[in-house]
Amino acid sequence: MTNKLENKEVLQIWEKGKESFSSGHRTCAGCFIPTIVRTVLGNVPKGYEPITSVATGCLEVTSTIWPHTSWGTANIHNAFENSASTLSGVEAAYKAFKKKGFDKKYKFVVFAGDGGCYSEDTNILTARGFISVKDMTLKDKFWSINPKTNQLELIKAEKIHKYKYDGKLIRAKSKFVDFLVTPNHNIPIKLKNNWEFIKAEELFTRYKTPFTRKFNWIGLNQNKFVLPKILKGNYQKEYNSFLMSDWLKFLGWFISEGSLSHSDSGYLVRIYQSNKKNRKEIFELLERMGLKPFECSRSVDFQSKQIYNYLEQNCGKGVYEKQIPKEVLALCKLQLINIFDTLIKGDGSISKQINRNKPKIIFITSSQKLKDGFIELCLKLGFGCNLTILKDNNSKLCTGKVPIYRVGISKTALDHMIYSKRSLYEKQGTKQLVQENYLGNVYCPQLVKNHIVIIERNGCISANGNSVDIGLQALSGMIERGHDILYVLYNNEVYSNTGAQRSGASPIFSNTSTTPIGIDSIGKKEYKKDIMQIIASHDIPYAATANPYYLDDFVSKVKKAYSIDGPKFLNVLMPCTFSWKFSTNLTLEMCKLATETNIWPVYEVEQGKYNLNYIPENPLPVDDYLKLQGRFKHLFGEKINKDALDIIQKDVNKKFDYIKKMSDFSKTYSDEYE
Repeated sequence: MTNKLENKEVLQIWEKGKESFSSGHRTCAGCFIPTIVRTVLGNVPKGYEPITSVATGCLEVTSTIWPHTSWGTANIHNAFENSASTLSGVEAAYKAFKKKGFDKKYKFVVFAGDGGCYSEDTNILTARGFISVKDMTLKDKFWSINPKTNQLELIKAEKIHKYKYDGKLIRAKSKFVDFLVTPNHNIPIKLKNNWEFIKAEELFTRYKTPFTRKFNWIGLNQNKFVLPKILKGNYQKEYNSFLMSDWLKFLGWFISEGSLSHSDSGYLVRIYQSNKKNRKEIFELLERMGLKPFECSRSVDFQSKQIYNYLEQNCGKGVYEKQIPKEVLALCKLQLINIFDTLIKGDGSISKQINRNKPKIIFITSSQKLKDGFIELCLKLGFGCNLTILKDNNSKLCTGKVPIYRVGISKTALDHMIYSKRSLYEKQGTKQLVQENYLGNVYCPQLVKNHIVIIERNGCISANGNSVDIGLQALSGMIERGHDILYVLYNNEVYSNTGAQRSGASPIFSNTSTTPIGIDSIGKKEYKKDIMQIIASHDIPYAATANPYYLDDFVSKVKKAYSIDGPKFLNVLMPCTFSWKFSTNLTLEMCKLATETNIWPVYEVEQGKYNLNYIPENPLPVDDYLKLQGRFKHLFGEKINKDALDIIQKDVNKKFDYIKKMSDFSKTYSDEYE
């Protein structure tokens, strides 16, 4: 494939593109992003004006250095994951105005490249309780909020982000919210019945921003609890089942006030309670369950090996090991309120507040597992909660080195605001929203879906966002809804803007700041995400890959995309001198080698039909492309890693063969597509 464009035509395209994207940007030497942008905007059809949306990334941070901008278009700067959805709203509004006689013509273009994270003192709620973000693994499941239903859901992570950060973080702090995140971090906010994401730095441009701590939970509705059987001994009565509400009330009493002891005389379950009224309630509950309780001066006791075994295995024996069984936390709200009530009666307190109608509810425990389970219980019941950790130097409750966890429960004030200019109530003069210098690691999980997690920092428990590769969620929605938008992905295969971290687009064995090479590592372990196949599976009208080296093909695809109604997608190769580590004068050569080695095939998918635009006559081995890049330098040391290179070559061959077969099939059976 040769470039057929004449120099005069190229100059005309770029001169027109300069009107929309002028010089003055600060992209790195050797970066082709301005070339890509001017090529796309320089081909906007005559009679149309471009409206662009730019996601946070290399293009945004180099072209909008406050208070200047290189953009000559009507341009919207967005959080990375929002760019497609934001312009979708603009395009929908334009259609509505056209119906009313608005006669201007526009073409809508999204530019997106690389994709925020939490400070290392943040905790996150998982299936194993609250853990430090530093301890997250891909084996963890994270409690998440479905933005469509507001339901709590347990979701896997497909990636854990971790990288070194030196710069400003954004700190939001109120009575109910506390987080310290990177400026491009996703912040979920609740507007009426809908969740929306904004970028953390956008909080400063808003007078107030709404947050919520009220979520939905369905859970299981089971009327009876079936007690596991045991081997019967002499004189051991066996119990089959209990009414679920009674069993949960009993568990609340035992977890908060109970103990277990075993001797020759039997298996004793004891519930301590000095309050006579409560002792009577416990005694009547146990009788109603068919047990044989006996009341002592400060407790209610009964014997049962079967119940003893269940409690020891599922609720913990000692005070520091107490926990709520996972099977209990899976129940519905109507059932969960039973265990909540008796937990509060046992280890909690309800007190009237001066000048307030609502009582103050507190739960106290010395068990970390019970603390985590209780917070999960509160969230599922739709309550808000705050955490205070009392240590031996600041509380009379602590007599040893083990901390006491104090959970404050709120059934009101679940919707609240962060004000960009308001001071904290407890510290007048300190703003609710500030920037802080930070040097250290930052972390974030990337969930398979939902992208709203539950965090705890300095005792505040709230919802917050997580990382999402290349804004895929919003892009998918844009395509599915059929918006007439051209989405241009300048694909640099890494998160270049924030320090060259691994992304889903990074190739296998590449050396990035989050997949560094070492004694036990030769870089990223996973294959790159094939974004073209993901987009093509949406039955999109037009999707194509492009390479700036083959400019005539690139221009032809841009023009074709503008001529088609509906969503269009261009995946444009953008070698990054900074993160790929090659000489700045080799960008064009790098583009050429990417396609000549079949690593970056140039093809298009139009209405489901594949068309492979270029097939090298003599494909070069992948080594010719990889050895010029510092990110693959470790494969070409004193001893060439032939095994790794063979894996890459086989993967490239397999994917190219698939595209060729699909293209051949489309040409052979093209009539059946019509």
